[in-house]
Amino acid sequence: MKDIVREAMNSIKEYAAILREANTKINLVSRQISDHELNQLLDETILLNDLISFETVIDAGSGNGLLGIPIAIINKNKKIILVEPKQKKSSFLTEVKNRMNLANVEIVGVSLEEYLKKANKKPCSLIARGFPNLAPLVSFVKKGLVKEAVIITSENKIKKNEKHLVSVKKKIYNVPLRTYLKILKMEKTDRE
Repeated sequence: MKDIVREAMNSIKEYAAILREANTKINLVSRQISDHELNQLLDETILLNDLISFETVIDAGSGNGLLGIPIAIINKNKKIILVEPKQKKSSFLTEVKNRMNLANVEIVGVSLEEYLKKANKKPCSLIARGFPNLAPLVSFVKKGLVKEAVIITSENKIKKNEKHLVSVKKKIYNVPLRTYLKILKMEKTDRE
């Protein structure tokens, strides 16, 4: 897998350049973000890759595509669904998909809840970063709307949501160089 990631790095750098270019017109990331900080965010996304178990991956609230686009670049055989209800951001994602010829990407311009209600019930993974409240994501896993959720979040959000997290099987992974950040992987328990 490391060879595949290495091969994908040029395309991921191309995506970062497109993101920076578009960020001058639409607020996709902080305008003060340094190349080092952007690269760190992309490196953190790549950490998710080995934790994703299914061929269909839903990027919840995709926004600027920092999770879904690199995962799509690395995994040409996976279907990546970028769920982004904001028109300006979904237009940006469409531009990236077209410019980079990402045939395995689908952009959906509705809320995550709306998408999951109508979605095909094939087993899938959900990825997210910086989600304001983990409770809905836990609920999606618990109800079987997604088979797993792999989330980059803060240690504090995990602690605040401990009561919700008891209803799912969870593993927590460290994010290198960021002691306050964790990767939380949730799966439905076998008891239900």
